[in-house]
Amino acid sequence: MWKRTTQPIRSLPPHYREAERMRVTEPRRLFWLNVFSIIPLAGSGLVLGGLLAIYNAANAPLVIHALPQSIPSELGLLLVLLVLPLHEWIHGQAIRYYGHKPRYGAKFFVLFATADGALFRRDEFIRIALAPLVGITAVGTPLLAFLPAGLAQWVALAVMMNAGGAIGDIWMTAVALRFAPSALIRDEEDSMRVFVAAPRIA
Repeated sequence: MWKRTTQPIRSLPPHYREAERMRVTEPRRLFWLNVFSIIPLAGSGLVLGGLLAIYNAANAPLVIHALPQSIPSELGLLLVLLVLPLHEWIHGQAIRYYGHKPRYGAKFFVLFATADGALFRRDEFIRIALAPLVGITAVGTPLLAFLPAGLAQWVALAVMMNAGGAIGDIWMTAVALRFAPSALIRDEEDSMRVFVAAPRIA
């Protein structure tokens, strides 16, 4: 499913036309993204909080006791904040996997990873968009079972922050899914452009 079997696309085919542009940092949309980010944040918090409660009730049999039982709050906050560049790095590695060169930066205090001039097939774009949410959640959640409570709470917060911060990726995925798999999508730092094949006249 994740194997790349096609060549990267760097120029728009002549029979494609722009169907939609969605800018994440448009003020009204940015406001609603921040509001809706509460949903994945709260959802992941309930799941992770429940798992931590289960581990504690079971006396955490999988915990690696050689690890420190806790870390200073400053280091914990640093761990949580480091999930932001890690999120973008994972985007970048997914971009690289599909044959393009990632570029990293920040715009309006929002970190991004993009690929200048690159066009992604719809499903490629969706996989790149969701890679950090899926990857960090898939690694961070089971990791809780092996960490002492003092460390596990910080990892849980990092996973929660990543889930909340992925709301833009989820939104862009929802936009991409409105179009056929043949659609091509260009990422432009804070926006996405969707191109679809125009009907050919016989």
